[in-house]
Amino acid sequence: MKQKKTMILLACILVALAGCYAGLRAYNSHVAKEKEKKTESEKVYLVKTDGLTSISYTDGESQMAFVREDGVWYYVPDREAPIDAGVVEQITGTVSSLTAVRELENPDDLADYGLTDPSYTVQYVTEDGKEGVIDIGSMTGENYYAKLEDSDAVYTITDDLVYGLSFELTGFVENDTVPSISSGNLTGVKVAENGSETEYTEDDDLAELAGGWGTLSLTDLADCHVTEDTLSDYGLNETGRIQAVASYTDSTTEEEETFTVYIGGTDEDGSNRYAMVDGSALVYRVSSDIIDNMITVDDTTDTEE
Repeated sequence: MKQKKTMILLACILVALAGCYAGLRAYNSHVAKEKEKKTESEKVYLVKTDGLTSISYTDGESQMAFVREDGVWYYVPDREAPIDAGVVEQITGTVSSLTAVRELENPDDLADYGLTDPSYTVQYVTEDGKEGVIDIGSMTGENYYAKLEDSDAVYTITDDLVYGLSFELTGFVENDTVPSISSGNLTGVKVAENGSETEYTEDDDLAELAGGWGTLSLTDLADCHVTEDTLSDYGLNETGRIQAVASYTDSTTEEEETFTVYIGGTDEDGSNRYAMVDGSALVYRVSSDIIDNMITVDDTTDTEE
């Protein structure tokens, strides 16, 4: 009987503790939410909008401009350049919720903050059609002075926005994808050059060629949008290039696929060759050693004494 009472008492204590724990969790959650609300209310926004449909920026010498239409981002000077939306949206995301570190009280002359001749100027259009201009001036410690062009208020902002303003188009381009090719799924390689074609199907040859195809990396962009007129600059015109076609078994679909790469001339120092994927307008620099390993095999054979 005594043991039964003890068990009931312990059960009651556990229920009470569980109730206390639940109450404590609810209280902590409430405190956290209130703290978050307070922190949000204390923020000073230069820009606060759901998103942007256009952004352009300049450092006084170079300029970049992007526009979004039907959910797709385009580079304004060359709308056919394949743009990686994620890279653009890193910048637009910073702009669309740009907060100040602090707002200056009774600011001095704008020239004192580098804002009469800004280091950077960012123009944007919001999804609801509102236009805005952000002037970014001199550094102050790790931050920058900034102001909206239609306002007299001067702020300091973190360096996040400035460091995100890339002026190299190559940093915004979505590179071609190289399929996964190895000695286990490479089934054939055809190399066409100067009107003649060499086909490799033997296992030993394919194992050697897979070392090249498996290490092919299309990351070093030489041209973001080659044209018929500029193909010859890279030795990639139809009569001068090498065509290399790899046949392989897709590891996901188990279907037989082909991947075609065009190979042109060498770059200035001779350590790389220009290459492009069939159907793409991007030209890359690829190590000459990798290219050689993609299209040639060691034809020496061991002989018995």
